[in-house]
Amino acid sequence: MTNKLHIGIIGAGNIFSEHMSGFRQCADYCSVVAVAKAHPADSEAVRRELGADVVIVRDYRELLARPDIDAVEILLPHDLHMPVTIDAARAGKHVLVEKVMARNIYECDRMIEACEQAGVTLTVAHDRRYQPDWMAFKRVIDSGILGEIYCWKLEHNQDVVTPPGNWIRSRDALGGGAIMSCLTHQLDGLRWFAGEVESVACMCKVIPSRMEGETIGAVTAELRSGALAQITINWATRSGWGVPNKLWGEFNHATGSKGELYYQDGKGTFLMLHGNPEPGRAFVEDGEHFTENMFMKVHSGNWLKLDRCVTEWVKLLHGEPSDITTTGRVT
Repeated sequence: MTNKLHIGIIGAGNIFSEHMSGFRQCADYCSVVAVAKAHPADSEAVRRELGADVVIVRDYRELLARPDIDAVEILLPHDLHMPVTIDAARAGKHVLVEKVMARNIYECDRMIEACEQAGVTLTVAHDRRYQPDWMAFKRVIDSGILGEIYCWKLEHNQDVVTPPGNWIRSRDALGGGAIMSCLTHQLDGLRWFAGEVESVACMCKVIPSRMEGETIGAVTAELRSGALAQITINWATRSGWGVPNKLWGEFNHATGSKGELYYQDGKGTFLMLHGNPEPGRAFVEDGEHFTENMFMKVHSGNWLKLDRCVTEWVKLLHGEPSDITTTGRVT
């Protein structure tokens, strides 16, 4: 790859440093030259990440007006994704936007339309698709060795209390509650693993002291394949991340006619086959000792999910082969 890209970042909140790790991975091919951040108090944190030479502006339109910027990453509240993406497309900038893409289908369609009309690319940072254990899970599913999949179960657990004034507390800014904020990982993952949904139902519980939208949600679905799925989020449990002897923050499970597969954060992805283990030997870390009715760990990578997402995006912008599966359109 030649011709080093110049990147602008719009928004520099809590997830900013995680994205910067990805840009450091491909520093030979791109450089973050400007950041649009509304609050001056955060400037020092931005300079610690990017150095004293980075340009910091308060109005993102000033960043978009710079002819030296090739592409932008948008790290803003959900209600701003559509208008800022449209402005970026009209300015001729390629776009990487944090998940969720937008608050509803109308907004997503306008973003796709604006980028296609401007001839720029649109990528959504649905980072679980770039997480090594989720990618390993996907490889096993796509191999077909589990046979017919009967049942899917995906969970997301955290203990979240949003303070007054935080945009995540606002139902309008977020586009809902916990489902829109984080169960989107599992909903997107289900479609990625299993295909499209035929019918769906949902029940939610609002805990007003935590946020305006739902804190707990349970989704049940029937897939076009005929499989059933249960997808849940619980933002009122201390069994998730950051607790000693915890259960799990995220859990994916597929039950098939020939075997089962599960992912648990902090542990990895594990495969069990009910009969002949031979088809699974190439997937597990210890294929020599892989036997039927035994869960064993699946081969996985050692990269960080947002690092992978950012580096694949930079490859895409350079016209190189890239593993981008989150373009905003149904994939």
